[in-house]
Amino acid sequence: MTALFLISAGLLLHAYVGYPLSLWVLRLLAGDRSRHTIDGGAPTVTLVISAYNEERVIRQKIENALALDYPAERIRRIVVSDGSTDRTESIVREYGERGVALQAFAGRQGKVACLNRVLPSLESDLVVMSDANSMYAPDSLRMLVRHFADPRVGCVCGELRYLNPQCLPAGDGERAYWGYEGLVKRLESSLGSLLGANGAIYAFRPALFRPVDPLMFCDDVIPIRIAAMGYMTLYDPCARCTEESPDEKAEIRRRARHASFGVRSMVEVAGDAARRGRLLLVYQCLSHRVARWLGGPALAGMLLGAPFLPHPWAVAALTGQALFYGAAALGFATSRLRLRLMPLYLPYYFLAITVAGLAGLASLAAGSDRPYWEPRQ
Repeated sequence: MTALFLISAGLLLHAYVGYPLSLWVLRLLAGDRSRHTIDGGAPTVTLVISAYNEERVIRQKIENALALDYPAERIRRIVVSDGSTDRTESIVREYGERGVALQAFAGRQGKVACLNRVLPSLESDLVVMSDANSMYAPDSLRMLVRHFADPRVGCVCGELRYLNPQCLPAGDGERAYWGYEGLVKRLESSLGSLLGANGAIYAFRPALFRPVDPLMFCDDVIPIRIAAMGYMTLYDPCARCTEESPDEKAEIRRRARHASFGVRSMVEVAGDAARRGRLLLVYQCLSHRVARWLGGPALAGMLLGAPFLPHPWAVAALTGQALFYGAAALGFATSRLRLRLMPLYLPYYFLAITVAGLAGLASLAAGSDRPYWEPRQ
């Protein structure tokens, strides 16, 4: 049982501390492997906006897309609707004369299934993926595409910033999480090997796309496959977009789905990377993704194993866990009172998203997950 505690604690420590530190060490040893040519050209771009029942935000998104600082003759905008049953598609059709195309699918198929049918038909130099509730800064496309002047670059991800106008505690937790993720992305990018992308804002060369299993997470699979082919995958925080922070329930649903889809994705892409000899990429898949999704079992292992540690260590381990779970309980209670006490809320938020990942693994084991998503609103 002592071994159970040590393995569980080591897994969590590596996932959130050891992995970024190891990237920092690799960066020191290998130098900056992300250096590449940048220019201000304007390759042809197709902006693909995935939507399902987004009538609340789709008009704002289209207006935002039309206002981007990019040559009009070099950009195509297309909304991909996965069987929307509200006014999403009728609103998009209003913009047909302004060059906004609609690809509407009858009945829900799932985001990935829709993209599998749309992306192979695109003839632009680059594809930019976006969500209906993601609002781009005017220069975001220029910031993304400038990297593709170098033929070694295959994919570039921008930065998503969360707005929290309703002052939700979950919004503060999400912003803190993505602040940490931004640091990890910078380290990965410095090695030329960004692991996955944020679906709100990333660009890639469409010739590198291969269809993705509808029960996989395409925003991980597409960039990792490109990296496995030997292309650089990069992070550029100068390419910015914003979203309103989701509420807690929406974020927990997303985390559960991500874990379920993500395990399938990592099995496929890590195997592909291993066959191609991309061992750094395999290490990243295991450390940045799989180790985190095992956080739920790791917490349980620490709880079960702590009483069996040698006496002074057992007391310390049990006391530390009692403090953590007590803070999480207080964080839950204060959040329900709409109090923004981040030292208490962050333990609860971490516990909630970790348990959500465990629920996703359970769905995977039971074969009960579906290839659908719900708008984060």
